[in-house]
Amino acid sequence: MDKRRYGKTLSACLAGVFNQAVITNVTALLFVPLADLYGFTFAQLGLLTAINFAAQMLADVFLMFFIGRFSHKKLAVFAAAVSCAGLLFYGGVPFIFSGKALYGGIAGATAVFAFAGGMLEVVLNAVADRLPEGTPVTICFLHTAYAWAQAGLALLLFGCIALFGTESWHYAMFVLAFVPLSAVALLSGADMPEENPVKKEHSFFAEGSGLPPRGKRGFGAFYVFALAAIFFGYGSEVCMNQWVSTLFSETAGGGGYVGEFFGAAAFAVCLGLGGLFYVRLGSRKKASRSALFFSALAVFVCFLGAGGLGGGASFAFAAACGLFVGWLSPGVMTVASENLPGGGRMLASLAVASDLGAAALPALAGALSGEAGLRSSFFLLSAAPLLCAVALFAMRKCRRSAARSLFFE
Repeated sequence: MDKRRYGKTLSACLAGVFNQAVITNVTALLFVPLADLYGFTFAQLGLLTAINFAAQMLADVFLMFFIGRFSHKKLAVFAAAVSCAGLLFYGGVPFIFSGKALYGGIAGATAVFAFAGGMLEVVLNAVADRLPEGTPVTICFLHTAYAWAQAGLALLLFGCIALFGTESWHYAMFVLAFVPLSAVALLSGADMPEENPVKKEHSFFAEGSGLPPRGKRGFGAFYVFALAAIFFGYGSEVCMNQWVSTLFSETAGGGGYVGEFFGAAAFAVCLGLGGLFYVRLGSRKKASRSALFFSALAVFVCFLGAGGLGGGASFAFAAACGLFVGWLSPGVMTVASENLPGGGRMLASLAVASDLGAAALPALAGALSGEAGLRSSFFLLSAAPLLCAVALFAMRKCRRSAARSLFFE
């Protein structure tokens, strides 16, 4: 198979990743401006994050049943087009709604572009998993590119608000709508394999391998722990990601929006650097799998530091969290993809668990912040990355009992 033909696929996947960075983070980056302009509470802001990832979860469930019935290209183009429409709707909310209805308009627009973005993410993950060996498009690579797009988004929004004022936030949405629009054009001309004739079934639970078949206890336990690992791992990432700008704004003393956007960009840069390191470990499977477990423990420490300390120390721990937290979601996805049968449907089912975590933990942080303060919520939610580490360790045990160690062989 000619691997050069997938250059356009790489560009299309990157465009989809940029779109995902926009639809996932744009509201979180605007938490402080929205609270200042419209009086939204922490609980309301956390609910917007829950709506975002609940909509993405619905997209995951939808694709579990339909990803095999339509071509990947058609699904991806449709998702990008709907995402563009959702961002345009989002930008038009202040012109259409007012008063208490404005929050409902923002929530509705969020649901539209989040559902579309969730579809696009799962389809592109399935495409990346089906590309020939050696093609520079992997789930971990896409996740790293997502971090750089997030940093760019933070700087773009900061520039818009600094130049034109807080009230100009919704005009930025019209500009950002060009991201999914460009994705539509790139996806239309990209090659997207529906099946991968190069990658063979390498599940350690595959039939005929001499190991426990799919229906046995080993498979079920490994799968359950994988669901738990990605629930707590991705939930930890999104929780810090969604609230880090607000935390930095508080650390900076509430003076303008410099602390908010700078903090979000710093976290995203650390996220990207950590992702690059993990991608380099990708060819050394024993090291990369060990890194997953220890990164979960490092995220636990970072949550404790961000929540239990104040001032610059809290800032440093929150930013450093980005170096480790971004490994968890793509890492668990990669391990599961290598060791579980089911192809795109299996990835979609794991994506459901990730979006459940991404919806629940940030919303819980918002609810706890209203009672005990934002930093206290981070301290309490440090339990999430610790539970992720426990699940990763259990996955190792399941793998070892089946054949050989998955993480520390």
